[in-house]
Amino acid sequence: MKTREEIRESLKSYAKTVSMNCQEHMRETARLACFVEDLLKYQDLYDTSTKDIDARYKRIGEAIMLFDEGDLHINAASGFIPVDERIKKELRLYEYAKPRLKDAWNKLRYCDEMWFFTVETLATGWVDYKYIAEGLPALQGIDLTQLNSLRLLRLNWFDIVNPLNDPERKGAWSPFPFVDMFGQWIFAYHYPFYHEEKFKGVFVPHANIEPMLSDSIYKSSEKMLAIHDDATLIGMNDAAAEQFELEIYKARYWPDLIEKITYVREKLNLMNNPSQDFVWLFDTLRCQKEFDFTIEGKNYTIMKERVPEIGMNLVAILDK
Repeated sequence: MKTREEIRESLKSYAKTVSMNCQEHMRETARLACFVEDLLKYQDLYDTSTKDIDARYKRIGEAIMLFDEGDLHINAASGFIPVDERIKKELRLYEYAKPRLKDAWNKLRYCDEMWFFTVETLATGWVDYKYIAEGLPALQGIDLTQLNSLRLLRLNWFDIVNPLNDPERKGAWSPFPFVDMFGQWIFAYHYPFYHEEKFKGVFVPHANIEPMLSDSIYKSSEKMLAIHDDATLIGMNDAAAEQFELEIYKARYWPDLIEKITYVREKLNLMNNPSQDFVWLFDTLRCQKEFDFTIEGKNYTIMKERVPEIGMNLVAILDK
C-alpha cells in the first residue's frame, strides 16, 4: 500500500503529464495558425483554380463540402456567406493545409479533431475515425448551416479569442468541458489567426478527455476523481466508481445540442448532486489541497492537484 507521500507524488506526476500535453497542444496550435496566415499571405503562389470544385465537392443546401473519407479530411463552406467564386477559391487554398493538419493531429496525444474556422464559417478539419465512426453517416449528409446557429449558442468560438477578448493573441481553452458533435467528451483550445491585420478566424483543435484520464486517475488503485473548476465531474476511476454513485459521461453519438448542454449542466455538476456531502466537498476543494472530510458517514483524507491549463482538479479520496 502506498504512503500518503507517495500518493501525493503520484497526483503531482499525473497533473504534470496532462499539463505538459496540454501545453504542447497550445504550442502546436499557435504554429498551425502561423502556417495558415502564411498560406493566406502568399496565396498567389498556389493554384486556387475552381474549375473542378463543383465536381469534387458535395452540395448540401446552401453549403458545399469536400469529404475525403480515406483520410477523414473535411473542407467545407456552411453557406453563412453565399458560396461564390471568391469562397470557392479560398476553400481551394485551404486544401493545401491538409498535410499540416494531419501532421499536427498525429503529434498531439489528446487531439481527436483538428479544425479551423473562418468568420465566414469556412471549416477545414482532420478527424480521428475511431472517435466518430458512429456518427460518420450523419456527417456525410449533415446540414452545415448548423455551424451558423451553433455560433449563437453557449460557446461562440470566435468571441473567445477575437481582438476585443484576446488582443495579445494568447489563445484560450474552453471554459468548461463539453460534449462535441460526435458525442466525445472534450476540451477545446482556441487560437486566432489574422489576414492583413484583420481577425480572420480561429483554430479549435479538440482535446479528448479520455486519454487525459488514462494518463492520470485511471492509473491509480486509490479512489480518484477529476473535477473541473466549475464543479463538473469530468471522470472517476474504477475504485471511486465502486464506492460512490456518481454520474459520469459515457461517449456516444448524441446529435441534440441542447440535450447535451443540459445534461452537462444539470447531471454532471456536483453542485446539483443530491448528496450535500459532494456539494460541500467541492466547496472545500476550491481553497484547500489536503483536508479531512466525511462522505456518506465515512471519514476520508482528501488530496488535490490541479492542471491549470484546463482547470481540471485531480482528487484522491483516501480511507482513514
